[in-house]
Amino acid sequence: MGSGFFIVLIVMFGFMYLMLIRPQRQQQRRHADMLKELGPGDEVITAGGIYGDVIEVEPDRVTLEIAEDVHIEVARRAIASIVPQEDAGSLEDELEATTVEEPEPVVEERTEQEEARR
Repeated sequence: MGSGFFIVLIVMFGFMYLMLIRPQRQQQRRHADMLKELGPGDEVITAGGIYGDVIEVEPDRVTLEIAEDVHIEVARRAIASIVPQEDAGSLEDELEATTVEEPEPVVEERTEQEEARR
């Protein structure tokens, strides 16, 4: 009776390891490898959702250029992912395509009666 419970306990632990612990460790390993490969010129997205180009990489910090002549420093572990080159090009094209146009001025037409009241 006691050995049956022990076998069930081992099976449950094995199941939890395969379903929860192992995938999380693999994800952590991939993220650590990505941070090791990080270098100047890469376009990244931070955990806070900020896109930027890597300017300088230090052991614990990364300097990003988020706009022309606008640099910020973030913790290296705050880099969520490197934006693939094909996605980076499409983001720039999308930004260029969404230019803001000046609205045309609205001209109100008034009747003679409205003009007489003024």
